[in-house]
Amino acid sequence: MISVSERQNKDSSKILVVIPTLNEEESIVDVISGIRNSLKNSSHANFEIVVVDGNSTDRTVELARSARAEVIFQEGTGYGDALLTGFLHARDEKRASIIVMIDGDGTYSPADIPRLLKPLLAGQADLTLGNRFASLKEGSMSSINKLGNTLFSRIVSKMLKMPIQDSQCGLRAFRSDLVDLWDLKTTGMPFATEMLVETRKMGMKIKQVPALYCPRKGKTKLNPIVDGFRIMGTIIRLIRDFEPLMFFGAIGLFFAIVGALVGVRVVIEWLETGAIVHLASVMLSALLIMTGFQLFSIGLLADMVKDVRRRVVRRSSRMN
Repeated sequence: MISVSERQNKDSSKILVVIPTLNEEESIVDVISGIRNSLKNSSHANFEIVVVDGNSTDRTVELARSARAEVIFQEGTGYGDALLTGFLHARDEKRASIIVMIDGDGTYSPADIPRLLKPLLAGQADLTLGNRFASLKEGSMSSINKLGNTLFSRIVSKMLKMPIQDSQCGLRAFRSDLVDLWDLKTTGMPFATEMLVETRKMGMKIKQVPALYCPRKGKTKLNPIVDGFRIMGTIIRLIRDFEPLMFFGAIGLFFAIVGALVGVRVVIEWLETGAIVHLASVMLSALLIMTGFQLFSIGLLADMVKDVRRRVVRRSSRMN
């Protein structure tokens, strides 16, 4: 694998900051100015800022251009689609070696970007993300969002087998070549979770740093209930792909236990009367137990396929 320092020398440590926007006229200028000042003051001179707009109906595009940021437009819809559009632009058009993502609503502090870049430039991480819970300003996150983020982060942390305090944080930095290795399937809020899982799946290093989180400027576009169900659905799917033996094994165990419980009634009946009257219960018990064993077998096969795929991806990443 090419080290981070070697990549930096090759690409002159070019940094591209991606900002997804949708009607962020109240905050976009401050965000862009903050990024520019933060990176200049930290000696990161070789950087560019690109705004990926989702067809805003306010003055977001006009103001972003007036603040000397490049503006491109996403063809699809959704937060994840906007980010992926920016990532591909950074990789293909700008030839950036490091990509930074930050929201355009003023919730994240651009002053935290150098803190994200430090582990990458030192070769200590392949992807870094902020931890909003380390510095959460009053009114920046509702109680239900805080509870949901904590729950999801614990699930993701368990799944990745590493401590992740804030899996949904939208302030991140990573090596641009990861874009080629990710297999991302979602275009909405679950995109953030997939990034972590795909990075970890390839054996890359993830590091979390403290980040300030402030109340957003303007009207929120998040629906905590809808987004929560979407993220949970994505987590379930990722558990299926990332830990198939646990996923299919748990379902199979459930079917086998239910089948065994149904069969207990038949066994007790046979011991007491010497006859089996409830033939339907016998068939149901056998069917449930067989289904449980089949699901467990599927889990074993999927786990072997996962390990083979992981080795192939890692070998490919070392050759690039």
